[in-house]
Amino acid sequence: MAWYPGAIRMELQPESDSQPAIIPTQFVLHSIAAPWTKERTFEFWRDSTNLESHFGQSFDGSIAQYIGTETRADATYLANRRPDGTGAVAIETASNLDHTDPWTAAQVEGLISLGVWLHQRHGIPLRICRTAADPGYGYHRLHADWALGGTACPGDARVKQFREVIFPGIVARATGAQPPTPPPPPTPDPAPRYRRPRIYRWIGA
Repeated sequence: MAWYPGAIRMELQPESDSQPAIIPTQFVLHSIAAPWTKERTFEFWRDSTNLESHFGQSFDGSIAQYIGTETRADATYLANRRPDGTGAVAIETASNLDHTDPWTAAQVEGLISLGVWLHQRHGIPLRICRTAADPGYGYHRLHADWALGGTACPGDARVKQFREVIFPGIVARATGAQPPTPPPPPTPDPAPRYRRPRIYRWIGA
């Protein structure tokens, strides 16, 4: 199992030990449609469902890792684990209840840093996934095979950020065209509204 040094380790059990191994070839960004901290997301995966992502991110950009990146997580439907053993690494990020808001500046920085590490650690190629099985980077609604019944996750504002800021930032930093920058100081998460999020997805192995 591989653990990102920039994340707080909050290991989900029994999933972390019992789910099959994958060869990570994709990084897929999700919005959880709830203004939850990474800790609250962990609690939801632990207590309320048999689904999970590899990572969770708060509004302040901080990241927790729940499952090693070489173990299957169940957030991206048919990309979770393919017959050839490849699969997607997934991150759930805090958002408003309709996932219509943009990622915060701190979230953007955290996603870029994680995306660079995944390229360096697993060799995920620096391109946007051209098909559902194509190695690279993407967001949940990019390909139909990544969501059971389709999904609007993430919203238009975040898709625009992914294409114009986050993915180009990953490429620039990973290739040395942009030096690493320190993350902005954390800002408090907004007061959580404990409403069950809209989980559109995913069940599949």
